[in-house]
Amino acid sequence: MRRVTVPAICVAVMCAAGSAAAQSDAIDPQALVETILSVDNRQREQIQDIVFDAEYIEGETGRDGEFHQKVRIVKKVYVKYLPDTVLLHEEYLEFYEDGELQDAEATEKEAVERKEKKIKRKSKDISWPMLNPFYPDQRASYDIIYEGVPEDSIEGRTCHHFRVRSKEKDAQRIHGDYYFDAESFHLVRVDFTPAKLTSSIMFKMKQLDMTVRFGPTLDGYWLPRQFDIAGRGKTLFLIGAKFAGTEYYSNPQINTGIDSALFEENHGEH
Repeated sequence: MRRVTVPAICVAVMCAAGSAAAQSDAIDPQALVETILSVDNRQREQIQDIVFDAEYIEGETGRDGEFHQKVRIVKKVYVKYLPDTVLLHEEYLEFYEDGELQDAEATEKEAVERKEKKIKRKSKDISWPMLNPFYPDQRASYDIIYEGVPEDSIEGRTCHHFRVRSKEKDAQRIHGDYYFDAESFHLVRVDFTPAKLTSSIMFKMKQLDMTVRFGPTLDGYWLPRQFDIAGRGKTLFLIGAKFAGTEYYSNPQINTGIDSALFEENHGEH
């Protein structure tokens, strides 16, 4: 079984994090960031591509407090890591609307429409490099504040919390709260929103909240497990639009050798 090893730079931070909740004041945030980046780089060097089984659920909570499912989509999600970008391709396998399985034509139409909406909203996905604000070439564009170790566990783990805010309103940047596992230094969860919401003649985004949750595989790789998105906006005709959904990722297949031609029609590279 292949395991991701922790680099030597982690040793000093691990000593301070032995009882992380009690000793967060003793931790050097800069050293912690360098450890986090080192761990992330180590994993990135080992992964060339991933294929996920995915299921997207969309709906709303009614007045009765119950969640009412409107849309369910079964997918294959392909992610390919290149030296300077990450490619993502989605294959829609099944599309259910109000519990009814739709035909191939409706499924293809739904895939096209959702891709267009994603571009219009400038929403992120799991191919966006979540640690981007921490890297040296981006760090000056953000205020990054170490908030210590939360009293409550995050996804059942003791975590280090960083608050990240873009210094400028920029749709390509984010505001986010990052939680890193105190033992492995991998990202456990990030709650984020664009630093600038999309606004155009036809559509104005009023809110866009996203969360990505990560967890370890049996081989020790930390990969996305769940992506939550919720937002609201208004069209040109002042019609309100609200949406909320969750995508679940399972059965990751790593380094299968995905052909780059699969991504030729995609323009969501990061």
